Amino acid sequence: MSQEKKRAFELDLLRGFAIFMMILHHFAYDLRFLFRYDVFAFIGAECNWFWAFVHPFFIFIFVGVSGICCQFSRNNFRRAGKLALVAIAFSVVTVAADHFFDLGCAIYFNVLHLLALATFLFAIFDHFERKKTGGRKSRGGDMVLLLIVAFFMWLLHAIPFYEGTIHNKWIFILGITPHPDSVMTMGDELGIIPWVGVFFLGVLIGRHVYQEKETFFPDAPKAVLTVSRPLEWIGRNSLLVYLLHQPIVLGILYALDAIGVLP
Repeated sequence: MSQEKKRAFELDLLRGFAIFMMILHHFAYDLRFLFRYDVFAFIGAECNWFWAFVHPFFIFIFVGVSGICCQFSRNNFRRAGKLALVAIAFSVVTVAADHFFDLGCAIYFNVLHLLALATFLFAIFDHFERKKTGGRKSRGGDMVLLLIVAFFMWLLHAIPFYEGTIHNKWIFILGITPHPDSVMTMGDELGIIPWVGVFFLGVLIGRHVYQEKETFFPDAPKAVLTVSRPLEWIGRNSLLVYLLHQPIVLGILYALDAIGVLP
């Protein structure tokens, strides 16, 4: 079997699909809120179904697949460090842009920071599991991972009791909305609860489904592989696409607006 055939293309496909939907979401947001076009009303705060089901679904796919991919990484400490450096640089750039140009685009903690943190936590877990058992997969390790997932799902149900009550602007990092007096204007955010739990659910799936680090669909038709290739490319280059997509989308929209293409 060739290396291309062995590669878990379905993970690239899923992650690419989630990123593509995020790009469409940001495109819709830009048109509606930055360019003031009365379109894509579904992304408004009043549209409960989008924010309650659709938006979390794509985040679930992206974060969960990122957890699965820990199974394929040779060094998750290095992976976490790379993500952390990118996340910090991303925050510095967006906070500076917000400070000087008042764009409301400051990002203090979002999916990049979450993945860096979750990957680092898994790397610590993986280190001690290997040291104790000599391998990556153990029954005791699976039980610990299940408990971590269950704990974060339980925390999700506790959040509503604290929503809007805590006078600390940084509490949003946990996934809890601060008191209205403490809310900051941000371009994006993603809380630790429940998404670290979703990440570790992905880790658990990866340990069992991708133990051999190969595709779960080795006999996928060539037509499927051909059609899915663009999304697979996005999935393989998800970090680069994530960092560049918004400047590119905004650049295109501003150019179209300047030449009068947009109504």
